[in-house]
Amino acid sequence: MSLTLSCRTFNTLLVAAATLLCANAQARLPLVAEAAQAGDRLDQVYYAQPHNTYQHSSKLTNWLDAGYRTVELDVIDRGDWEKEAKGPYVSHGASPGNANCSAASDDRLGNCLDDVVGWLDRNTANVSVPILVFVDMKASWDPASAWKSDEVATLDDFVRKYLGNRLFTYRDLLATLGANPNRTGLKATGWPTLATLKGKIIVVFTGGHLGDVNARMNSARKILNGQNPAGPVSFLCPDVDSSDPDEISGAIDSIGATDSAFFFCANMKGGKHDQLVLNRSAEYRQLIHQWSTAGDFAKTPEAASDSASYPSSYIAVAHGASAIGWDVTQGLSDNSVFQPSWLSSIPLVARRRSLPGYFQLHTPTAGGGKCVDVKGASYKNGTALIQYTCNASAANQQFVYTAEGQLRPKGDNRYCADIDGGKGKQGAKLHIWGCDGGESERWAVTPDGRFANRHGDWRFCMDLLNADPADGAPLVLWPCNAADAAQKFDPQAVPEWNQTVF
Repeated sequence: MSLTLSCRTFNTLLVAAATLLCANAQARLPLVAEAAQAGDRLDQVYYAQPHNTYQHSSKLTNWLDAGYRTVELDVIDRGDWEKEAKGPYVSHGASPGNANCSAASDDRLGNCLDDVVGWLDRNTANVSVPILVFVDMKASWDPASAWKSDEVATLDDFVRKYLGNRLFTYRDLLATLGANPNRTGLKATGWPTLATLKGKIIVVFTGGHLGDVNARMNSARKILNGQNPAGPVSFLCPDVDSSDPDEISGAIDSIGATDSAFFFCANMKGGKHDQLVLNRSAEYRQLIHQWSTAGDFAKTPEAASDSASYPSSYIAVAHGASAIGWDVTQGLSDNSVFQPSWLSSIPLVARRRSLPGYFQLHTPTAGGGKCVDVKGASYKNGTALIQYTCNASAANQQFVYTAEGQLRPKGDNRYCADIDGGKGKQGAKLHIWGCDGGESERWAVTPDGRFANRHGDWRFCMDLLNADPADGAPLVLWPCNAADAAQKFDPQAVPEWNQTVF
């Protein structure tokens, strides 16, 4: 395993030179999500969202100025807010407090909506997508009685009266779906285009009554269906489990299958295997808000947190999140917002699933045509990961990049790309091993195609040893180096497959 620096440098230079001469060697690097187009439907687009936006940066509109097109506002069911012109307090905890909206103190929902509307009035010509406002109903004040069904309905009435024709509403989407105003119709038709929705505000409700979010949302929907005109204006997004894609296409927990057909969005806390739920949501053309993650990416470059990191954002975009909640760190006295350099790869708004989550991993071989391969398609602990001539139909060359940052082969989803001895160190060979959630099976992708291993605090990357072009060449760990061409692997999309055993 010994290798002199001069030899390694020489081989790296050879690979780099050959890459310049061979267009297909790294044709898709760096990794960049596709730009959203005016003709794209809303369900084809994702938005990056600063979690609890009202708590971060000195003004809510700072985020909009920076290019974010969705905000999240928590509201509490405290006092007789129904009688207040500006509606409920904006707060995460039980007590109201000053946020970054326009009220002198104790911001209410109306203050924050005023800021969004005012900003949109000033910038409509330069905004090509609708603004999404997520209203998260917190039960921190009097949890036993907060956000009962009639109060959720009253909150929807408040939004309707306050924003009026600025809204694109749930009722509008039902009209778009025509004779089939349900999930089946949505899957067939999808949402309106960005061009159609330009200048509109879409309000989304999440959260609610402690321990009974979904049933209360459904009851609120039925209350609002009894009005004239019928139905909510806001989009009610019940909670779904990260491990249960059938809640997207079938019955949502605490809501029967028949009623579930009238919900077009979902709220999901990131968790193990949530890629299944995200992909199902995109398939059914629904919206899904993801908060938190199953990864461990907080120490990757330029990450503000686990969720506000490049790898977790890549995974969310690749598998189909619509709104990706980022835990940002700016305080209310800070005029800045979160703007890492990797926004050139994952813009704040772009096409959903336009990065590969299921892929062949093309190796950095001069001339291309080689892929990461489970040797001999032998699925057992310790089978080597090697380089081999690409075969588009080979299940041992296709991998899913999971919510936890694992690389699981299609041939047997119970195994993960791992390292000899489970220790991140220079020269450690790569193999497959039964997935157990350990650090050594977690990988963080970078925009230039490097895959860093969690063990050793992301300091060691997947590497084609000696940049060897031969079939059977081993893959190893090596100190991460952005200038090392032998570490730049090109994930090229393949069709997704159903994963049922983990």
